[in-house]
Amino acid sequence: MTREITDDTKISSVAGTEQEVQFIASVLNLKKGADLMDLYCGYGRHATELAKKGYNVTGVDATQAFLDIAQQKATDENIDITLRLCDMREIDYHSEFDAIINMFAAFGYFSDEENSQVLKRVSDSLKPGGLFLIDMINRGWMIQNNLNRYWRHPDGACVLSYKIELKRGVVTMNRILINQVTGAKTEHEFVLRSYSLEELAAILDKCGLKVIDTYGGFDFRCYGADSPRMIILAKKEN
Repeated sequence: MTREITDDTKISSVAGTEQEVQFIASVLNLKKGADLMDLYCGYGRHATELAKKGYNVTGVDATQAFLDIAQQKATDENIDITLRLCDMREIDYHSEFDAIINMFAAFGYFSDEENSQVLKRVSDSLKPGGLFLIDMINRGWMIQNNLNRYWRHPDGACVLSYKIELKRGVVTMNRILINQVTGAKTEHEFVLRSYSLEELAAILDKCGLKVIDTYGGFDFRCYGADSPRMIILAKKEN
């Protein structure tokens, strides 16, 4: 499954990268030289920064355009990183990674059966005792909050609106980007399966991954009904 690259890509994800990477590094607490996979790495904003910290990073994504941006960034900054074009349902590593991260709700694209298979492949890819860090929007928080958003770029050139609907654990997002200067309009809709902590923990357990900690945000806040994110740290059982 490929993902769309959009005009708002750089705008929507530059802020907070440093905090997010510091959180990832702190929670995983890996030694330099550890093997780390960024599963659905996008254009590499986490992967490249983690590589700078001395990890051997492999970035996997199903969209070549994202990987091209990641490769250019790595080349420009003289960063050694491995990038692979692959659908997450088809990763085929075996006990090769000390840790795998899956950030910014890059999970739940498929049927429940296929999503479970992804987590089984994640488990297979980890070394015994390896860690899996997955970050998702908190479904309970979504239910309690109006997630429709309207954003205007400071220069007035672009307007971005999100309309999000959650029904029976499935999130439908409609995103509209309008260039106020040219009038160009880009609209995209996608559907994502949203799991509760209990649901995801049960699936992880069946795949040999035991939940050892949860967080409600990149500021290390506790996970709860009022936390916007559901960040889970799981460990592969030996």
